[in-house]
Amino acid sequence: MARTRRTRQLQHTISVIQQRWGPAAIRTARESDAASGPPALPTGFRAVDRLLGIGGLPRGRITELVASGTAGQATLAAKTLREAQRLGQQVAWVDVPNAVDLDFLARCGVGFEALTILRPWDFAHALTMTGDLLRGGGIGALVFDRIASLPPDAVEALDVALRDWTPTLDRSLCTLIFLTETPPNGSYPAGLTLPFFASARLLFQRQGWLYRRRQVVGFTSKVTVLKNRFGPSRQAALIQVKYTNGIQAGDE
Repeated sequence: MARTRRTRQLQHTISVIQQRWGPAAIRTARESDAASGPPALPTGFRAVDRLLGIGGLPRGRITELVASGTAGQATLAAKTLREAQRLGQQVAWVDVPNAVDLDFLARCGVGFEALTILRPWDFAHALTMTGDLLRGGGIGALVFDRIASLPPDAVEALDVALRDWTPTLDRSLCTLIFLTETPPNGSYPAGLTLPFFASARLLFQRQGWLYRRRQVVGFTSKVTVLKNRFGPSRQAALIQVKYTNGIQAGDE
């Protein structure tokens, strides 16, 4: 009888801690042993979900999507937000260049009623706003759009922010997605520590355009896993992004 009472007390204490600090802050040994990796958020691209080995992007972690130009990285990010909304979660898009296309997000299936758009003044302001939003809780997935060539002070500020956000993400299980833009020659922005903090890194390379009656209706891209803490790396898959009837995700 006393053992049952102590068990109930412990379960209540665990519940209180999880409500305050997030479901990943404390768990029983049985739960930890059963979990081979973090929970995942589907991307809307089944081939990519299979590549990652856990069924999608890791929740409570950082994912980096690297590409040069139009290659499907923004589409996958938007589709992931849609999947988070399907789970009843609020999502956010940090629009650093002030260029987000709301029509594009809508065609990807993102609902505006559960979407927060952050329009910072500059990169430093973007980091501050993102940190405030993450610490406030309640966000299931957030896209940081975007990282490109940065001056040294911005590189250092990003490093400090990533160190600060990592434990917050782990407690909240928020999926943080960075879009990183590289020049056509593919050289990665110098000095960034983002690859170290990211649990998953995907490289997008457009392979060709899709045509119907001589009109462009989409494109094919190769997605390569550059880093994966919870599954195999250096594997690749081809995906299709089609513009017909909204923006459709497909696999080859």
